[in-house]
Amino acid sequence: MNSKIEPGPLKLAVQAVDLQLKRISDIFLIFANACLGLMLVGTAATILLRLINISFYWIWPWTMQFFVWMSFIGFYVVYRRGKDISVNFLVVKIGPSMMKVTKIGVPLLIIAIMLVILLQMPTILSSQVGVIDGVVTPWGELERYTLSIPLGVSCFLILLNSVVTILKIYVGIEDQTNSTYEDDG
Repeated sequence: MNSKIEPGPLKLAVQAVDLQLKRISDIFLIFANACLGLMLVGTAATILLRLINISFYWIWPWTMQFFVWMSFIGFYVVYRRGKDISVNFLVVKIGPSMMKVTKIGVPLLIIAIMLVILLQMPTILSSQVGVIDGVVTPWGELERYTLSIPLGVSCFLILLNSVVTILKIYVGIEDQTNSTYEDDG
């Protein structure tokens, strides 16, 4: 496909969705960093408060909650920005025809994997019953299923991103999935 194709409604829609996925990635990066910061502050507070024999039992459970949220929220950011591990050297050695196959095959595989995870989310959420001891909020302790909600959201966004990747190829938008794509602004 050629990127010099006149922008039709599908191409414009794909570009708009792609831009929104980038913006969501930017927001998720902020949230993941906030979770990391809160986790580090909580850990530092625990260490420092032990020096004066003060202990807040709820700090450690919150740091674990933030760690899980950071990991699952960051899951989409890492994928979207191309910071995940890829094994391109094998595909490059096989040749250009294999590169074309993987441009569609990899997103299709990712869609299949994300669909499996998303189809399991009701089971995952329903099996996480009860509260997380020590993750105290003004309205009570958080429920265990709150750990998995960011995973489901990230999987949905990765699925959507993979669909957009295939549509970008179809409408002729140049694929920019190298590791510097999102860093360019």
